[in-house]
Amino acid sequence: MDLLIYSQTIVNIGVIDSFSSLRWRRKYFEPGEFELHCPATADNLTALAPGNIIHRTERKEAGIIEGVVVGESTAGGEEITVTGRMGTSQLCQRIITPTINYSGSVELGMRKVVSDNAIFARPIAQLALGELHEYTETCAFQATGKNVLTTLTALAKASGLGYIARLDVPNRQWVFEVYKGADKSVVQSAGPYVLFSDEFGNITSPQYTYNEQAFKNYAYVAGEGEGNARVFVEVDQTNGEPRRELWVDARDLQKGELTDAQYRAQLVQRGLEKLAEAARTESFEAAAVDTANFEYLNDWDLGDIVSFEKWGLLLNRRITEVEEIYENNVATITPVCGTPLPETLNLGDDI
Repeated sequence: MDLLIYSQTIVNIGVIDSFSSLRWRRKYFEPGEFELHCPATADNLTALAPGNIIHRTERKEAGIIEGVVVGESTAGGEEITVTGRMGTSQLCQRIITPTINYSGSVELGMRKVVSDNAIFARPIAQLALGELHEYTETCAFQATGKNVLTTLTALAKASGLGYIARLDVPNRQWVFEVYKGADKSVVQSAGPYVLFSDEFGNITSPQYTYNEQAFKNYAYVAGEGEGNARVFVEVDQTNGEPRRELWVDARDLQKGELTDAQYRAQLVQRGLEKLAEAARTESFEAAAVDTANFEYLNDWDLGDIVSFEKWGLLLNRRITEVEEIYENNVATITPVCGTPLPETLNLGDDI
């Protein structure tokens, strides 16, 4: 595997054709990340500079180098270790200003957040909008001073849509697009299914995780106003289960010239986003083995809904992460299906 290295202006400056380890972690609702270990040669030290881009021709996403460490290798000799995140991480450099009041499709809303704050105004270099897919998921939101990347993640988790900034080398662009994985679970009949199970012999080291300590399914969302004049909406996602209530202070959402219905729709959207954060953490992860039945990138990919079966459990969930590790000429592909435990708990207002 060759890793092509590009400058910040997407000009090729070299190639890494020898490395001891590569961890390439793709994510559906937020930027993925990577970690590369290779010899600290003069060429590698020049190419692997902060801000430069690591591109794999067989992947749509590309990584931006954010951290560099040079030191002694455990195997002897000197080694350079670089870390970073995928291209959508650049959107964390922008906040939403001025206020966006939006109602419509989630896809168009996400594109508006990016175009208004990182393309047409305060542009991020080489960033452009890509193909519009016309997905039907809808939302209504108001945002001021929120981080662009955090806002995209909140909208994505509430709607089930993913997003990417793919590297378009010929046009020297980062292309922002919203996308949606396909349902390939065993419970659908529209197309072939994908099942990871002992029966098919395509998983090793499985791990099932379930935790509902922070789970909420009913939100009281409080908007502008004081006392009895304060605007409230309730968002019910109990679906017959016992109620677990969540208070959402949405005073930052202002009615302004919105109609009552438009303003209440924005409060409902805030409630949906907060409930998405407080979902059950239920996931199944395993080292997937490529087989003739279900081959990675051909039969299944990040964002697809697939099935895992083990210990009498059948989990039909979206693949939210795929971790690829390449060491000693051995590739290990680990999909994470469902809602994994958060690495950091963020219940603040920057949503």
